Amino acid sequence: MFRENNPTKQTSFSDYDYNLSDKRKKQLENGWPGKFRDNIFYKIDELKFAPMYHKSLGAPNFPVNILIGLEVLKQLFDVSDLELFELFHFDVRYLKAFDIKAVGDVDLADRTYYNFRERVVNYINDTGHNPVAEVFDELVENFIEVADLDIDVQRMDSTLIEANIKHLSRIQLMRKVLSDFIEKLNQGQKNRIHKNTLKILDDKEFDEYLDALGKEKVLNKLLGKLNSVKEHFKNDNSVNQTRAYQQLERVIEDQSIMTSRDLIAKDDSEIEPSSLQNPYDEDATYRKKGKKSSQGYALNITETANPDNPAQMITDVSLEANIFSDPKFLQTRLPEIKYKTPLKKLIVDGSYYGPDSLKIAAKEEVEIIPTALTGKTPKYSTAEFGVDDNNNIEHCPEGFAPLKTKYLEDTETIAAWFEKSKCLNCGYRDKCPVREQKKNMTVRFKTRRYERDKLRVKFSDPEYKRLQKQRPAIEGTFSALKRSQGLNRFKTVGLIKNSCITMFSALGYNLKQLIKVEKARSKPSFGT
Repeated sequence: MFRENNPTKQTSFSDYDYNLSDKRKKQLENGWPGKFRDNIFYKIDELKFAPMYHKSLGAPNFPVNILIGLEVLKQLFDVSDLELFELFHFDVRYLKAFDIKAVGDVDLADRTYYNFRERVVNYINDTGHNPVAEVFDELVENFIEVADLDIDVQRMDSTLIEANIKHLSRIQLMRKVLSDFIEKLNQGQKNRIHKNTLKILDDKEFDEYLDALGKEKVLNKLLGKLNSVKEHFKNDNSVNQTRAYQQLERVIEDQSIMTSRDLIAKDDSEIEPSSLQNPYDEDATYRKKGKKSSQGYALNITETANPDNPAQMITDVSLEANIFSDPKFLQTRLPEIKYKTPLKKLIVDGSYYGPDSLKIAAKEEVEIIPTALTGKTPKYSTAEFGVDDNNNIEHCPEGFAPLKTKYLEDTETIAAWFEKSKCLNCGYRDKCPVREQKKNMTVRFKTRRYERDKLRVKFSDPEYKRLQKQRPAIEGTFSALKRSQGLNRFKTVGLIKNSCITMFSALGYNLKQLIKVEKARSKPSFGT
């Protein structure tokens, strides 16, 4: 049964701070405990979680604002669950943060905490509705307001985060999936599996088997065994709906191809990055970036970037499998960010920039500011050509109108024909992409090329450069999340759980930024 927890917000003394000096009381109030209490604990809308509970049946729930608040502090200070429970019950800073008046007033059982986590994940998975994301947005809005930050300029970047899984070779993966499947069967079902298949799970026998046959033959033999087991249980509804069976199906599909005669293993190079990496975390994928490979997720964050702000805060986080591209992040998150904030300029690196990104940016009326462009700088620039809204050329860099202009929509090509006598004697000729034909001079270029050339011209503008220089600082944000808040590798598995963790981590980071802002405000200023 759901019951809302309404903090008293009283200013009376607590038993743990009664004998503290005024200086120490002020430290608690102005430090992270007081700021957490006022800007996170008091602001959590518990009603968003009410649908997860029965309206009238069952014992009342443990306060949701405490459970959510503990998740934020766990990520902020990178502590284990056991450490978190001890700090909550005995550390006066935590008592202050949760407005608990006396030691022992609130007792949290570890099972209550774990059950809530699972309840949230199951609710999101079943309904597609994420109350954690809604709370995140409301808390971020409050942070921005209290810190009085300008949010018209923001920056976006992504990083890879390792999944909490062991790297498995293809052979190890197949054996693991088969082992997990068999382990879930009852004894009667296990008795239906041929003894030669069971021998695969014996490490000693399998090592001898591998030495005798070699990797390629073993892969094919393993796939044959897995497929035989799959076919044996495909019509057994008590088995074929289980997660273990579905993983068996997936690894066979990922790792093999069907020839006209048989099922054979794919070459290593043919395995898709989206293939199952480890049955322990089905959402993690494989990606190679430069010389470094990763199994896990891609985290995309957006944060304020106005250079006049006293500090910057995270406004949006998004977690996907690590095969998710940067342009895809921009295209999926930009409408949401624009809905939440009055964004005007978004600073990104060159990997986010492209035709589809420009289209969504134009629709949302946001200017994309890349710090660099991928590819070589072309010999000739098209930026000085005048092009109207219908992609027709109005004039060349020297101001001459074309004899004819045309936009080839199928190939997104802008074309124009100019009088030969004017082009042959033009002082801009050595910098112009115009080509000589029998009767006229012609110029053709893609709309994408034109947009990139115009952008290169902006790179020399002082204000544009000033904004571009704001992007590298987001690397410091990632460093803080990874090094001081433990987000370099997830400790849990699954996209939903890890997505919630990234939001809790971002809230913890924003709390630190708010404290930084308010410390700066409290410093005495010496005017003239």
